[in-house]
Amino acid sequence: ILQEDLDKLTDWADRWQLRFNAGKCKVLHVGRNNPNYNYTMASGGNRVELERTVLEKDLGINVDPELKFSRHIELQVNKANKILGLVRRSYEYLDADTMKRLFTALIRPHIEFSNVAWSPRLEKDKKMLERVQHRATKLVPELQELPYEERLRRMRLPSLSYRRARGDMIEVYKYTHQYYTVNEDLLPRDTSVVTRGHPYKLKKRYTRTAT
Repeated sequence: ILQEDLDKLTDWADRWQLRFNAGKCKVLHVGRNNPNYNYTMASGGNRVELERTVLEKDLGINVDPELKFSRHIELQVNKANKILGLVRRSYEYLDADTMKRLFTALIRPHIEFSNVAWSPRLEKDKKMLERVQHRATKLVPELQELPYEERLRRMRLPSLSYRRARGDMIEVYKYTHQYYTVNEDLLPRDTSVVTRGHPYKLKKRYTRTAT
């Protein structure tokens, strides 16, 4: 079925003279029981077998076959740390206010963009993300000797884990109050009302595996 869709898409592109470059198209097989079929596209009058990939960036998110996002987190943390290193080399002295402005404008967006989709589940990934902000707050000389929580309080910065939890709650509120719609099978709502309860809840699904 997917191959038929690719053929129809290619025919449409040829008809409207918006041809695809088959060499830049890739296949990502998602799931443990995926049969891993080969797919082809027409290119220059020939059928070209599409290259397989194990990591592909889509709308700024690196997706792997198991949808675990640990690799995405690692790549984004590396990018954020490089920018943090550039900030450290560019300034002889950083006060709390300047560091906060630089961190929130240049570094934090790299480790928060679309985190509603890839929010970490593994503890190692959560710690990897938090260490970026930990390093940033240590660059302020007068705060270096203070515990991490106290540095955050002095700089008026919430932890990254708190910001992710807050963002999740905002998205749940928007969904349950119908600011936008999502397939009910994907996010089923629990409309039962108990004492002191309300209908704005999501059903919690149980799984046997982590993937």
